[in-house]
Amino acid sequence: MITSRLFISQLALDQWLGEGRAKIEGEELTDAKTKQRFRLITGVRFVSEVTGAPDLKSLVGTVKDADQLESLGAELLSGSVLLGDNAYEVQEGFVGTLVVVDVAKPKPRAQTIASLQAFFLNNVK
Repeated sequence: MITSRLFISQLALDQWLGEGRAKIEGEELTDAKTKQRFRLITGVRFVSEVTGAPDLKSLVGTVKDADQLESLGAELLSGSVLLGDNAYEVQEGFVGTLVVVDVAKPKPRAQTIASLQAFFLNNVK
């Protein structure tokens, strides 16, 4: 199953909240128009490698959340990420993961009752 993720810069988030296009409750952002919900975690978008060293991890152009940065051994500083001999300019913000609401399946007893109701409605006159 593919997880739907979305990067939201801090600037964009502030604008959306100010315009009423989104609201935040706890760690979840809700899109006011579509009602889709996203669980937010701190993240960054890698803009460029600034030391001139090769980007061996191919991070430029990617988005990583805080957990992924930690697993890489990267250090987030204001507007930049340090990883080994590399230093990256990053755009700070949030990574949103789509919250999927499971539709509850009817319980077996409820299915039995529904089947009996349908049988009686269709067969008893």
